[in-house]
Amino acid sequence: MTTLEIEENKSPSLSENITTDEENNKNLNNNYIPINKTISDYLPSQNSLSINSTTNKNSTKIDIKNNRYPYCIVWTPIPLITYLIPTIGHTGICTSSGVIHDFAGSYTISIDNFSFGNVTKYVQLKLTNNEKKVWDNALRKGDEIYSNEEHNLCTNNCHSHVAYVLNLVKYKGYSNYTMIHIWWMLILKGKYTGFIGFFNSYIGFIIVCFIVFLFMKLTGN
Repeated sequence: MTTLEIEENKSPSLSENITTDEENNKNLNNNYIPINKTISDYLPSQNSLSINSTTNKNSTKIDIKNNRYPYCIVWTPIPLITYLIPTIGHTGICTSSGVIHDFAGSYTISIDNFSFGNVTKYVQLKLTNNEKKVWDNALRKGDEIYSNEEHNLCTNNCHSHVAYVLNLVKYKGYSNYTMIHIWWMLILKGKYTGFIGFFNSYIGFIIVCFIVFLFMKLTGN
């Protein structure tokens, strides 16, 4: 993997292309997980964001085999934590082409390398055309901000990163999303990636329950 490069807005508008100078990229590079490509390799050009019925149909298709989830919030279990509380896991947010970005840890944005394993559950967001036009730039801005953030499991985590992007886009007209909203959205609207996705989401919890049950039986409780 090579180093992630973040681009910086020239103007407040999210719909405009973002560029950086060489010196800023050099300073930011130290904060990232090495990856094979830069962020620009995964984000479409502004011209490609024009939406028509044919392009829209193709670009929003979920491709589980190739790990592509356009306009989605994605989820996977976290070892030990999800085994004890199965509704808590790791989240990421995806570009218009389906590439996963996630706040993997302090000062770290992971791209196309989802932390803790493959996606097991996802929510595909229903965006307006205007929201789609600014989506990738909003995600880029979210990466830039959270590349300078400390990760905290309880107050500033992967869900916070996702919520920040939704706030920039003003998804469904709102700009006050929090990590609780993201957590609840995944519970209510999350779709599993199939039987394997469902199985992987709960197998740890099932094993823990079985061990507790077996222990109680053996001790006569």
